[in-house]
Amino acid sequence: MWNFIKKVITRFFVVIGFLTVLNIALLVWLISSIDFMGAKKEVQEKTLLTISTGAISGDVFPETNYMMLSSFLSKQISLIDTLTAVRKAAEDPKILGIFIDQSELNLSYAQVEELRNELILFKNTGKKVWVWSDSYGEYSSGTKSYYLASAADKIFLQPSGFVTFNGISSTSPFLKNLLEKIKVEPIGAARKEYKTYWNMYSEEKFTEAHREATESLLNSIFSKVAAEVSESRKIPIDKVYEIADRVTMTSPEAVKYQFVDAVRYKDEVVEEMKNQTGFENKMSLLAYKNIDRDILDIKPVSGPKIAVIEIPGSIHRGVSDMSPSGKPESSGSATVVSLLKKAWKDENVKGIILRVNSPGGSVIASETIWNQVETMKKINAKPIIVSMGSVAASGGYYVSMNADRIFADHNTITGSIGVVIGKFYTKDLFESLGITFDSVTIGKNNGFLSALEKFTPEQEEYLSRNLDETYNTFVQRAADGRKMNVMDLEKFAHGRVWSGGLAHSNGLVDEIGGFMAAYSYMKEKIGVPDCQFVKYPDTNGLLSLFQDEEEEENQSDSVLGTINRFAATLFKAATLVNREIRMQSEEVMQSREESVLE
Repeated sequence: MWNFIKKVITRFFVVIGFLTVLNIALLVWLISSIDFMGAKKEVQEKTLLTISTGAISGDVFPETNYMMLSSFLSKQISLIDTLTAVRKAAEDPKILGIFIDQSELNLSYAQVEELRNELILFKNTGKKVWVWSDSYGEYSSGTKSYYLASAADKIFLQPSGFVTFNGISSTSPFLKNLLEKIKVEPIGAARKEYKTYWNMYSEEKFTEAHREATESLLNSIFSKVAAEVSESRKIPIDKVYEIADRVTMTSPEAVKYQFVDAVRYKDEVVEEMKNQTGFENKMSLLAYKNIDRDILDIKPVSGPKIAVIEIPGSIHRGVSDMSPSGKPESSGSATVVSLLKKAWKDENVKGIILRVNSPGGSVIASETIWNQVETMKKINAKPIIVSMGSVAASGGYYVSMNADRIFADHNTITGSIGVVIGKFYTKDLFESLGITFDSVTIGKNNGFLSALEKFTPEQEEYLSRNLDETYNTFVQRAADGRKMNVMDLEKFAHGRVWSGGLAHSNGLVDEIGGFMAAYSYMKEKIGVPDCQFVKYPDTNGLLSLFQDEEEEENQSDSVLGTINRFAATLFKAATLVNREIRMQSEEVMQSREESVLE
């Protein structure tokens, strides 16, 4: 018996050892195979920076499924890293200009606005920005794509391409008739008339309030797009609106109406830019961003720093959902509070920027995050400011509203100060399928949110009262955070969404500006002009991938536990990387825009 146990133990460790060696060998192979790791460690004179907008993915972190070394392996770069690299290049005398291949674009209107503004600042230094695309939309809307391109000195289009600058729209599905056919009853309520989430289940079309808010939002966004295209291209504004009513423009028509400077293939444009600027070397934006980085990235940022904490996706209780590379894909209140406390306790962290990219979620989770910000704000140890991304609405606005200062892009979707709750009554559906239920319950309200029970009059009364209390609390806290009278703020609540531009006009945000504006403000606020920012959680370093972020203040771990996590990480890495290698040839990048705007 003892011999059998020894054999089992021996085989177990042999397998673990084999997997460890295999995965380490795989890591070495992956590191050695990375294209730009062999790139020069310094920028050469007369360099052209090249940007492929299809590689810009994610907001704070690049979106990728790779387990480790994601920013190196995936060839993707986040929006914030893009902005900081372009800002750095503007001041770099070795960079002569930027060439942009805009054939793919996976950014929201708010993200495009931020990148566009940064490109204009680069252009204002006297350096050239040229953009080329095979098509700015192909019958489908290319308004957003062309809006970004309009920041360039020159715009080029492939001969067979189109410019589909035909406005913007928002389409909402309504499932009421379908639910009736399958005998499912949506039971829900909202505060107030502009809180339209539940409308998709309870209505057949836009309500008057829903349509009003949507039209206002679209008009706010497109009016800015049209005005800035008009200014950049020196085209009368009425002509821009006239073009927006067209189906599309062919390449000759795009040149005729001055939306495009010339029709060229990509290689021809690059050669023409070489003749005009005299560049002798090319470097990708991603390689430029990583030019001074060590692949191990062991050394932490020393001295004063600014912590950037992203609040992305749905807000919920507990821990955030993480991608395999450790990047947050949702916002768990426990994780966000932990990161806030970590930054709060770090003596080198002089300020905190919350980058909010969330349409909302749990009221309880949102309040937990709000309370942590409020607690830190009362102590006034470190400034906390919010940079709103594509969307910061409902719970996304809740966690933002008590910050020391709120920045939003004009095209950010924000506000939605309201509350909604609902459930689906499915008992009739199941009975039509021959499925019946029986239950034993202790407590008459135990099935309050059960899909097999309707609300009793008492429960409806409780629900209505609870919605009123939650809404009033939201409004009161928003008013306190914005230093407004409750009645004044309530006019802009009612569950209504606003563009960042309208939110600014209504006092719901402080400044129109993206992350770089928030970052500049923070550096001025703390009095450290050259202060670097660091991302929380930090997943850039190789060694940090084998260490857990502390979720509890006094959590301790054993050596055995660390080794166990290390082995598990290696095993998971091999599985995921092998999967990615198999799928790489057929992988299609997809946008994660929070908006339905096309």
